[in-house]
Amino acid sequence: MNNEFIKYHASSNTYIIQKKAYFEEAVSLDGNMMVGAGANFWKGLIVSGSLELGKGSFVNGDIKAKNAIIGPRTEISGSVEVENNLTLLDKVIIKGSATCGGEMFVRPGCVIAFAKANSTLELIGKVNVKEIESGTKVIVCSEY
Repeated sequence: MNNEFIKYHASSNTYIIQKKAYFEEAVSLDGNMMVGAGANFWKGLIVSGSLELGKGSFVNGDIKAKNAIIGPRTEISGSVEVENNLTLLDKVIIKGSATCGGEMFVRPGCVIAFAKANSTLELIGKVNVKEIESGTKVIVCSEY
């Protein structure tokens, strides 16, 4: 893994990735992760804690985390699997599935192939979710 783009904040157990960073290998970190805008992960991304993925990032693989906020205009070619809550900001594209053990918030312009939330799936504004797991509680509301 290329460590030149990573800084570590010990007291919060958070890895900070600078903007426009790129990683050719799969990234797996034990802790939280904050990623700057325009980062590229050419393979998967696994974080044992919370993930905040910056706007305009690209992940060519799967994402796993405890909680996640995916920044606007981010593209994920794999799936997103989150233990608790998942927030997808405007115009996120997930070509695989998005699953979470808690609540999922999907902002306007998002495109998801498959969605499943154990608690609630909240669709805000115009979104494109091709398939939703049966039994998922769905709330649809206009943009606020």
